[in-house]
Order: sequence, then C-alpha cells, then structure tokens
Amino acid sequence: MGILKRLRWTIVGIGVLIGASIVYLALNPHWVKIENVSVDLSSNSKENLLFQRIDTSLKPQFQRFVGKYFWEVPLAQVFDIVSKDKRVRKVSVYREFPSRLRVEVEPRTPVLAYLSGDNRIYPVASDATLLPAITVSDVPDLPVLRGEELKDEQALRETALELFDLFPNEGSLRKKNISEISYTKKEGFKIFLSGAGAEVKMGETDFGPKIPHVEQVLSYLESQNIKGRVIDARFTKKVVVRVRNSP
Repeated sequence: MGILKRLRWTIVGIGVLIGASIVYLALNPHWVKIENVSVDLSSNSKENLLFQRIDTSLKPQFQRFVGKYFWEVPLAQVFDIVSKDKRVRKVSVYREFPSRLRVEVEPRTPVLAYLSGDNRIYPVASDATLLPAITVSDVPDLPVLRGEELKDEQALRETALELFDLFPNEGSLRKKNISEISYTKKEGFKIFLSGAGAEVKMGETDFGPKIPHVEQVLSYLESQNIKGRVIDARFTKKVVVRVRNSP
C-alpha cells in the first residue's frame, strides 16, 4: 500500500505542476511566442564561408515567424524553407522551449568551381549540384571547371567529378596539381596541371585505365625536366606526347 500511495501522490504532484504551468502560460502568453530563430553551422561541416551566406539569406525569411505562437509555426514549414536552398545538404529544426527555434545547417561541400562564359563562378558540390554564383574574392582554392555544356548538363558535371575523384592524392597526377578541368564536344575532357605545365586530354570514357599510363608519362617527363607538353590519352592502348601547339 505504501508504494501505491507514493505513486498516487507523485501523479497528483505532476498534475498540479502541469496545471500550474498552464495557468502561468495563460497569464503570460508571451512566453510561448517565438522571439528568435537561430541558424547554426553543423558540427560536421567546416564550410564557414558558405554557411555565412546561407545564414544571411535565411534570416530575413525567418522574420515572419517572430512574434507568433509556437503552434502557429509547424517545424515542417521551417524545414521546407531551408531545404529549398541549393547550398544546403542537410537541415535539422528544433524547438527550444519557451521562445526559440533553432535551425542546424550542413552546407554542401564545393569540389570544383565552374567558370561560365560570362566569367561568373559557381561552386560545384560533390553531387554535381551547381551552387549559386559567388564573387571572385570568395572563390575557394578549387580546380576550375570550364565548358559551356557543363552549366546545363548535370550528367557531364557528374562525369567531371568522377574523373577528378579518380586522381590520386600523391604523385605527379595528384589532385592538388590539377588547376583546371575543361570539356568540349570535340575533344571531351582535358585537365591542366600546375607546376608541370602539362595539358592532358582524357576523352569522355574509360578514365580509370588511362590514369596509370598518364602517370608513367608524367614521371618520365619530370625525370627529364621536360615541361609544357600536351599528353593525349584519348586512345585505348597508347599515350601520345607532343609539344604544345604543334600540329
């Protein structure tokens, strides 16, 4: 009986506390009105610059919620607003009682920087999404992607990313040495290597088997201190090396 009595009094106490809270909120309704919608960078991301731009564009959109009661603002509505931003990879929305909404944003990670014909620069995310244009001063240290067809054809951007991903992190063909990836219908994909001053024609398919052959050629050219060559790897079984601009 002692346990039942304690349980009964506990339930009564909880009921009294809930009732008192309801009465208090009824007398102070401003406590359940949204005073602030904060936007935080996810701990999984280091894209601070991109986050700042996202934060700047989202805050004016969230002003409509300030002063409204919590139940007037579905979390799904806030989620939809943030999800429409192409720069956002993942979003979480939280209620922080009594007067705050918190939005946690994980921006997409730019991999390449697409340079359009009108000299506008668009970061390219890891899923080939073309992010909104940025100013030259804000461009991160990324390889440039060039070619008019790439702007409208996501499949081509996906192929460019697949090509870039195949390059190793070490050696003559390491990713850090790639300054530009370009595409034309006539020649397919080409890469430009900083330092070596080389242009490598990769074609449109079968990149994987071609890369080791190009690596061997580059290693030989470096051993001979030869720079400024065009390496044509578009063929299946051979790599052709010629002086740049030769016929």
